[in-house]
Amino acid sequence: MYVSNNSALQSLASLYANDHVKSVKKAQQAEGTSFKDELVLSQEAQSFSDMLSELKTMDEVRQDKVAELGQQMDSGRYRADAGDIADSILKMQF
Repeated sequence: MYVSNNSALQSLASLYANDHVKSVKKAQQAEGTSFKDELVLSQEAQSFSDMLSELKTMDEVRQDKVAELGQQMDSGRYRADAGDIADSILKMQF
C-alpha cells in the first residue's frame, strides 16, 4: 500500500525538529529541579496518530475495484489512457 500525504509527514517531522523541549529540560536540570519524563502530543500529532490508526484497520486491496477492473479487462471494455498513466507517475513523490 502506498500512502502519500506530504503535509502530514512534514508536520510530524517538524515535531522532531523542535529543540525547544530539550532546552527547557536542560534549564530545569541546571536549576536542580527534578521532573518525570512526559510526552505531550500536539493536536496535530494526535490527529496524525488517529489517521494512522484508521489506515491500519483498512484493507490494503479494494477487492471490489479489482474485480470490476478484471471484468472490464476480460470483456475488452477496459481502456487505459497512456497520458493519464504518465501524469499519475509524474505526480508520485518518492
